[in-house]
Amino acid sequence: MTGSRLDLSDRIDIHDLFSLYGYLVDDNRGDEWVALFTEDAVFDVPGLERFQGRDQVRKVIDMVASGSQGRWRHQLTNVLAQPGDEPETAKVRINGLVTDWSVDPATMTFNDYTAELRKVDGQWRIQEIVAVPNKITV
Repeated sequence: MTGSRLDLSDRIDIHDLFSLYGYLVDDNRGDEWVALFTEDAVFDVPGLERFQGRDQVRKVIDMVASGSQGRWRHQLTNVLAQPGDEPETAKVRINGLVTDWSVDPATMTFNDYTAELRKVDGQWRIQEIVAVPNKITV
């Protein structure tokens, strides 16, 4: 995997991973969402909070559910996946748009995501993800 490109099946699996991420977080399907992460995963929002391990990462979806009342939508686009530094790893860059439909007019937050993935039992899992909000608009 440390070559210059991931093979097509890995790229499709990684795209599907982040599509599923958005659906699961928006539907508040916490157990399934947390299962997308490795046991030692890190979820970092610089300047706000850093969560380490699945039990801590679970707090992220709980906070989203509490703050959104099920009315936020995560759209993860421009998924650029490249081989990681070690076999069975990948580095990913993603643009994210989170819309909040609990207010009128709806607000939008644009996020820049970077992630490191690792294959676990043949499945891509998020080892570390960094979410940097860069603009909030109304």
